[in-house]
Amino acid sequence: MSIIFESKPNSAEEFIAPFGPTMAYKKMSADFVTKMNSHMDKHDKKNNPNKLEDWSPNLVGKVKEELKFDEDIVKLFTDEFANFIGKYMHFTTARNSFGKHTLNTDDFDYGIQIMSGWFVRQFENEYNPIHVHTACKFSCVGYLKLPDGIEKEFEEDYKDHHPSHGHIQFVHGTPSTNSCTNFVVKPKVGDFYLFPRDLFHCVYPFKTKGERRSFSVNLLFVEMAKGSTHIKEQELVND
Repeated sequence: MSIIFESKPNSAEEFIAPFGPTMAYKKMSADFVTKMNSHMDKHDKKNNPNKLEDWSPNLVGKVKEELKFDEDIVKLFTDEFANFIGKYMHFTTARNSFGKHTLNTDDFDYGIQIMSGWFVRQFENEYNPIHVHTACKFSCVGYLKLPDGIEKEFEEDYKDHHPSHGHIQFVHGTPSTNSCTNFVVKPKVGDFYLFPRDLFHCVYPFKTKGERRSFSVNLLFVEMAKGSTHIKEQELVND
């Protein structure tokens, strides 16, 4: 069974559990989307000495242009999402322990540590095969730009019993009664999804000319005892 997530969630921030792992949705601010696009466009010019590093050799995508975040983009991401990711961790800690555990903000400070981040400039017929992420605990995708006219392709594809063009698909578990194993998301500019790094996912190709621009970030959620300088990874509670 598959869930096709065509319409956006009902609120600006939402935690989604379509199957075992908890995912999170956030509507990115328009200012953040504009800054991300402007920064990438500025630093992608051919003769720019600060041109963003090609990150595609480190990734599985059949995508030619995947560009590594610089320090300015890392800071921009952290400012936009650190608090939201803290809310996600608070929610999942409580969910996984049936309410017995929450984040201990009396004794600890919490934050995120960016392991890597990159822009994905996907064009027609390019795709990302099914994969997971490594060297992190969580990953994410945010949508910054879509090709002009792709809605027509989406409309035509939605006449099929299993639309997929340009969509991202998350997969977990094995088929069973009253169980969803596939979660398919239609990309929309401004939408952001956070998920555990070992959740299988793929991105399907599309036919419309133009750029489907997104970004991904691999990260850790960390804790530090108040008054201490020692940072450690904060583990999810599973009991």
